Amino acid sequence: MKMILQRILIGGCVLGLAWWTPVTLARREMLLDITHGQQPSDTASDKTFFNIEDCKELGGPALKVECPAGDSFGDRAAKVTDWKSFTQLEFSVFNPSSELVTLGLNIKHKDSNSYASRVDLPIAVRPGRHDIKFSIAGMLNSDGSPPNLANVTRWYIANTTGKAVTLYVGDVSLVGDDQPAQPVAMTVNGTLSTGGGLLPQGVVYHIRGTIGGQPVNLTVIPETAPPSEPFQSSLQTTITPHPTVAVRTPNRMPRIHDAKLPEFHAPVLFNTPEADAILSALEVYPPDNPWNQVVTDWPVHPNSRNIIASIGADRPMRYNPDMAFVIVPPDQKRVNVLIPNPAESDKGPFPVADNTPIEGWPSNYHNEPKYSSLTLDDVQRDKLNLGGDRHAIIVDPVNRMLYEFFVFKKTDRGWQAEQASTFDLKTNKLRPDGWTSADAAGLPLFPATVRYDELKRGVIDHALRVTVRRTRRAYVAPATHFASKLMDENLPRMGERIRLRRDFDVSGFSPEVQTILKGLQTYGMFVADNGMDWAISVTPDERIPVLHEELRRIRGSNFEVVVPPSQ
Repeated sequence: MKMILQRILIGGCVLGLAWWTPVTLARREMLLDITHGQQPSDTASDKTFFNIEDCKELGGPALKVECPAGDSFGDRAAKVTDWKSFTQLEFSVFNPSSELVTLGLNIKHKDSNSYASRVDLPIAVRPGRHDIKFSIAGMLNSDGSPPNLANVTRWYIANTTGKAVTLYVGDVSLVGDDQPAQPVAMTVNGTLSTGGGLLPQGVVYHIRGTIGGQPVNLTVIPETAPPSEPFQSSLQTTITPHPTVAVRTPNRMPRIHDAKLPEFHAPVLFNTPEADAILSALEVYPPDNPWNQVVTDWPVHPNSRNIIASIGADRPMRYNPDMAFVIVPPDQKRVNVLIPNPAESDKGPFPVADNTPIEGWPSNYHNEPKYSSLTLDDVQRDKLNLGGDRHAIIVDPVNRMLYEFFVFKKTDRGWQAEQASTFDLKTNKLRPDGWTSADAAGLPLFPATVRYDELKRGVIDHALRVTVRRTRRAYVAPATHFASKLMDENLPRMGERIRLRRDFDVSGFSPEVQTILKGLQTYGMFVADNGMDWAISVTPDERIPVLHEELRRIRGSNFEVVVPPSQ
């Protein structure tokens, strides 16, 4: 099907270069014919329940799905295996709750042999009815490679919300072309033009390209006027849920997949060459996860200036060499951790290693003469009653699982903590809405921390975390929790995304600091906790040079708050 490259203008606004593909919608294949009583043939467990009921919000019979956290429903043996000849996957869903529900559309095909080689598309379903449409041409495997959609073997929708959900789902279908329509040259400027002719009946246009540097995947359905009138367009657009702001990082996935995960059979501390080799092959969250989104061209928050001023436009950037971690093998023995108030904690047992480091170990202790004689066991037991947040982080790279603790301590009876969080690094699953984590914002610590292997490689390809002294009583995704009583809208919310200004010159800094600053220009940082203003987290690795003097040359005024293009 021939494509025409056009400069698109809507209402006089240049959107960028995009591909326009005209297609005639005529063919529909049902993947799940709920209207005629068909139910899913696949669930991850026997705890998901189905019932077909009339749903006035969806206009007829719908599948009522009661799905626990982590479960899924779909088609184990795909009834339609050739998806490549279709243009869209469509279904309607009604969320009867008052909370956001997050799902994942997973598609396995003949070439799928791992998570990375299957399609995993996030779906965010706010309360109410939603019509979900995915472009077949826009689907990619989790590693960014093209999927074999001519031979689909299984598809399912997973509940990634973190708790049980109830949804009503309409027919799931593939929509395709009967015969491709001829390309129509056009300019969009409030009105579509075909050079004096009328647009063909039943033609829709798929627009793929960039808007402000961000990829888009739109379906434009013109309203066809009577033959006696010139065509005037009223555009109905459907934005597919996943590519709008989920920008994949160039070279990130090839780099990870080129590195082979070394075998290891005992816990490995973060500050070792062995850890560097393991981390180089670890994929931390899927490519479209918020931590991996490129924010270079995201628009500036309308209240950015006041938010930056509330943190301190004249205050310097700083860092905490704090977030230590241990890497454990997949068969690491699991132990119980005493959590006196487990209301917002995940359940154990947990793969706690004997050498699990506590926040700041070792460099913060070895660099202080009065603490230099302390052993790791002394620090684990808080021998000097230093207190503090005492974060502890455990990474299982084989299973891609992450375990994080707040106020972690070893006692004669075993380990104890005030909070425990488990993160599945294979999914985009968030903490339950309103829940905290070892970080106040409900975010993970490990994906946000600057590591030695990254500084040595010269590339940080993820967002960082930053603390500020005062935050607002609000949060924005991917954060799930606030930690303030203040209502001032000039204060940042937990999860607020802040970017180093694109015009900031990084050339006068050391290679290590340049790596951090370029990462902040590309991925930004999330407001994650209340603490020292403008302080990012760096591992307490004695191989990392002291960064204080250089980072203090950057001021709050060099940053700006950004928002996703669709917000």
